[in-house]
Amino acid sequence: MKFQGKTALVTGGSTGIGREIAKALAHHGARIALVARSMSWLGESQKIIRAVGGEAEIFSADLRDQTQINKVVSDVLSLWGSIDILVNAAGVWNNDKIVYAGVPLVNTPAEQIDEVLDVGIRAPMHLTHALLPGMIQKKQGKIISISGTFASGGAGWLHYYVSKLALEHFTVGLAQELREHEIQVNCISPSDTDTEALR
Repeated sequence: MKFQGKTALVTGGSTGIGREIAKALAHHGARIALVARSMSWLGESQKIIRAVGGEAEIFSADLRDQTQINKVVSDVLSLWGSIDILVNAAGVWNNDKIVYAGVPLVNTPAEQIDEVLDVGIRAPMHLTHALLPGMIQKKQGKIISISGTFASGGAGWLHYYVSKLALEHFTVGLAQELREHEIQVNCISPSDTDTEALR
């Protein structure tokens, strides 16, 4: 129960890697704030965590919208008083109809570029910005981001590729800034993972 009494905010907590990280943190005692767009999938994650004795609440938010990001942070802080762990697991690489791959940038819709970058790099930066004052004051906190492995490079899904590389560089710079405050900043870069979305 190494995270007993701690609160973790997990974006992308409705499915896949985000859900599994949330389950693992709950197993070790953390209270989990599950954040994603889909209320139904968030509800499933909440049921899974509660079924094994964990504590989880759901917060529906579109991470493309800074106002909604700020509201989630405010709501979680109002509920539990602090956010000790931030997990940036949300990412956009597909929708209900297509995978955002195999298309050169020249043929990629502008709104798709915005969506991928807003969720992939802007949201983690805004969430971190909102949580840092509390973490710095307490001289503790953990910020974990999920990148990816790109053995074949970024051609055909350049917006996603760039968002993940930006997240890695953000992690490095943020770790340098926060070293004196004893806040841990890490990025995990898995390869293809057997998630619902990938299947």
